[in-house]
Amino acid sequence: MKQAGILRIVAVVDPTEVRYKADAMIGIKVAPGYSVEQVSKRLGESPDVVYILWVTGRYDLLIEIVTNDMQKFHQFLEKEIHSQPDIAASETMSVLKNFKNQFLLKYDWN
Repeated sequence: MKQAGILRIVAVVDPTEVRYKADAMIGIKVAPGYSVEQVSKRLGESPDVVYILWVTGRYDLLIEIVTNDMQKFHQFLEKEIHSQPDIAASETMSVLKNFKNQFLLKYDWN
């Protein structure tokens, strides 16, 4: 699976344990006339965005941003979220504690 590009081995770090200053989830409603793919591509260019999910429910996207600089976090919110015409609404939720940071995939290796 690794050789086929299906399996990737990576380290998963709990940002709250390595002294990052800001770890937040941001729910995003994409503005009419824009696509989820367009907004995802733009936001994905930031190295502080660690993942982007297309979700169902009240938001179109859920992103996580992790940074060790609170000023950088505020700048990201102002420049990439609040002032962009492709985002109709957003809600920022600061992560207080991460109780589980693990991705498990059950696979029959036989």
